[in-house]
Amino acid sequence: MGWGVLILMLGMLGGVRGAEVVAGGGSTEWEIWLPPSGKAVRAVFVAPRWGDGANMVRLIQKQLGEELGLATMLTREDKLTFKEDHFVASIGKSLGEAAVGKNHPELAVAPLLLWAHSNAAAYVQRSLREMPERVIAYCLFKSAFGHNNDLGVGTASERAEYGYASVAVGEAKQMSVAAKEVFGLSIWDMNDRIKSPGYNQENERAVMLKNLGEARRQGALVGVALVKGTHHVIDGQQELMLGFFRAAMAMRLPAGELGAGPVKLVGGLEKAGWVQDGETKVVRGYGAGGAEKARMEGWWMPTREYAVLWNGYALNGKGTVAGREGE
Repeated sequence: MGWGVLILMLGMLGGVRGAEVVAGGGSTEWEIWLPPSGKAVRAVFVAPRWGDGANMVRLIQKQLGEELGLATMLTREDKLTFKEDHFVASIGKSLGEAAVGKNHPELAVAPLLLWAHSNAAAYVQRSLREMPERVIAYCLFKSAFGHNNDLGVGTASERAEYGYASVAVGEAKQMSVAAKEVFGLSIWDMNDRIKSPGYNQENERAVMLKNLGEARRQGALVGVALVKGTHHVIDGQQELMLGFFRAAMAMRLPAGELGAGPVKLVGGLEKAGWVQDGETKVVRGYGAGGAEKARMEGWWMPTREYAVLWNGYALNGKGTVAGREGE
């Protein structure tokens, strides 16, 4: 298939119907879904189909599509053989085609929400490095390996001779200023057991925490939720993800319909967030300690309400609030 666009009408989960555009070419083709109301799109949710990608996209369509004016992009094939550079470039090119094919010019400039399951996290990281100005927020879901949480700081990478285990590669690199502004969430399942030679959950978790801890110290607005699921799938973390994307849209997206040019996302929001201060899991505002102290002590959350929700997951792996709310 070339770079042409084919318009389809498909029934989705929960009776949600919308126009779907198949666009792309080369190694990456996309299914682009538009909310059925026909209203202008405000952002696009992007996910590789790998793992639970299709289920997550259906959840977004059903729960947030109309509410937030979200279109969705899902790779047509369930594989991880896309070239990372082509994957990123094809997002913009395919949205440009859909903008013309469906008479939704805003798609050509719409900002993005990124989500990826397991090893598909590599594509989110590439997108974060190459077009951070267009990304509102991202979620790395049950990424299994520590190197999948690199975010450009480069403290670890994948080595096939170690059974794809994460291994240290040296000193941390600096994230770009724009990448630090993007809201980030990594959901790590303490019960994940990946069938991969040499896989060690404790080692991979330690590498993940090192990578994201370094990103946080550099000022990245990122949080980690350690949950206790039952399998390497979405199994109770829906509200944790939906709440995160709702908050990100509300805080970073300017009011009103999108214009003809690139969207200027709201930045400088670090001190508007809340943090979890280390071992006690107390949620607190920045207070007198300032940004530097907060970076050293806790994961970043966009709002107090969301931080309390996160606290419940982080303490017991459930969707219920547990522990103290803090200040």
